[in-house]
This record gives sequence, C-alpha cells and structure tokens, in this order.
Amino acid sequence: MENLTIKDIAKMAGVSHTTVSRALNGAQNIRPTTYAKIMELCRTTGYTPNAAARQLKRNDSGAIGIIVPDISNAFFCELTRHLEWMARQGGRNVFISSSFYDYGTEDKNIRALMENRVSGIILSGVGDQTCLRLQNYLGKIPMVFLGDNLPEGMVSQITVNNYEGTRMATRYLISLGHRDLMFLGGRGSSVTHRRRHQGFLDAASKAADVHYDIFTMLSGSRIEDGYHTGMTYFTRCIEENRPIATGILCISDHFALGVMQAAVETGIDIPGQISLIGFDDVSFASLPKIQLTTISQPKEKICSAAMQMLEELIHADRHIPISCKTIQPVLVRRDTCGPPHR
Repeated sequence: MENLTIKDIAKMAGVSHTTVSRALNGAQNIRPTTYAKIMELCRTTGYTPNAAARQLKRNDSGAIGIIVPDISNAFFCELTRHLEWMARQGGRNVFISSSFYDYGTEDKNIRALMENRVSGIILSGVGDQTCLRLQNYLGKIPMVFLGDNLPEGMVSQITVNNYEGTRMATRYLISLGHRDLMFLGGRGSSVTHRRRHQGFLDAASKAADVHYDIFTMLSGSRIEDGYHTGMTYFTRCIEENRPIATGILCISDHFALGVMQAAVETGIDIPGQISLIGFDDVSFASLPKIQLTTISQPKEKICSAAMQMLEELIHADRHIPISCKTIQPVLVRRDTCGPPHR
C-alpha cells in the first residue's frame, strides 16, 4: 500500500494517531497488545514512518546496536531477529555483533558501535564481569541490558524470572509423580545459572519424599555440553548399578538436546524411563521428532519491552530513571514428560 499516513494506520488499528506515534517512538505506557497490533499493521502494509525527519529533529542517528554472546545460538538468533524486525519497523538501521562469550570482544563491540554513532545499544552480556566493564559507558549512550547478570539499578534492564522458571518445571515433574529428580548443567559463576539451580533446589526441597541433586561437568550450555554431561551421568549410573533419576531438568534447550542424544545412545527411553525438561523454548524444541517440554522465555515480550525502553531513553529530553522489567516464563508441555514407570 502506497502513501499511507500515520492517520491511516491509526484508523486501521482503531486508536488515535497520537497512540500510533507514541508506539513508534517507543513509549512504555502502551498496552502490549496495542503495540503489537500497530507493529503488525506497519509490517503488513509496508508503512515506514518518516524516520529521517524524526532523527534530524532529535539529533538521532537512526541506528541502534545489538550485541549478543553468540548469534549462532538458536535462542540469541531468534531474539536478535525479533529485535531487528521491531527496530526496522520503527525506521531504524541495525548493527548486530557477537561477543563470542569473550569480555574483551564485548567491550570492543560496544566501543565500535559508539564510534559509529549508534543512538542506543541493546546488550545481552557475556556474564557477571560485564557489569564491571559497563561502568565505562554509563551515561554516555542509551543502553538496555537483557539478562540478570547486572545489579538492579545499574542500567535499564529486561530480565526473565529464571528462578520461577525452574521452580515451575520442578513442581510440574513432582505433580506427575516423580520423586527422583536431577538438574543437569549450569555453572556456578553465572547469576542466571545459579538462579535456575536455586529454583530447582527450593521446589524440590519443599516436596515430601523427593530425592534431588545437581550434576555439572562443563561450564557451557551447548548441545555438545549436554551430550557429554548426559553420557557421563547415564553411564556412571549404569556402571555403578545406581538408579537414573526419572525427572531431569536441563540448563537450556540446547543442553537438553544433547542429553536426549546421550539417552538414545545408552538405550534410555524418553519419556518411558525419564522425563526431560529444557529451558528457553527455541524453535527446534517444537520439531516433530523432538517435542521438548520446556520453560519458554517469551521472546516477543522481551524484545517489545526492550525496544520500547530503548526508544524512550533515546527520545528523552530529560533524565529518565533507570527501570527494570521482569518477564515471567511459561511452562510449555510437550512429549518428553510423563509419569514415572518404575
């Protein structure tokens, strides 16, 4: 559709043109459903706001930067795709880079984006040390952090309730009748992983007659990490004639996929002998031959909140207090869970 105006979009959305303008400029006090409807209309009609005029008026370069630990990771790939689409619907150019889980590379990426005069940055940090390095950039560029590795109040931040996610998953396994639980994966140096561990421990410890433990070997949460950890755990149990936990939680969906492969190779049936739950709900989790039960991090909600928060920071005529928004995870039930069959 050609020659659409902001008033046309407003009429189709059933809202005022002021509401459309506020949505495109990242105002936070708009209902998520209204914001999503406006963005979808912009996408389907091809409407692009007059970004150049807005940017000139506000000394806004029209570009933002997105930094993630690893763009090849399915979760970060999907997250970045949502962020880029939303940014471009608002008339922005986007620079995307990976830090490859390296603090030095993360630091170089931030400096490179600032040298290219981006108007703001959305950053998913490498780990806990990110907070020390961000001290150099506070107040110099609008920034929104994704994750819970920073002290609250340092920068504007979008977090997912990792603790509640694994607590919910653990209680689900217990409700199915599982009384022997195991958490596979994670590293103690990561706030995110510690919170996922703690949600599991708290839920398991409060249930009657539940045996539970955490088994970790490697620091990563990749498929290969899950495979090696799962293979080691299963073979040790078999060789030592110890029972394998019937309910298993994994640090991530990638990790869970590796554990699934290890189970196949050791002759363990899912969900016949063990129930398995991942974390993230990446796209492959719903494939017909996988159908992984998992804890979903609602990526559209995360990205919508992050973009609105960043736009408000970019367009602010005065200091805006640092804000932190927590997104609640969702349990997605698929085929890898069932009652124990011992």
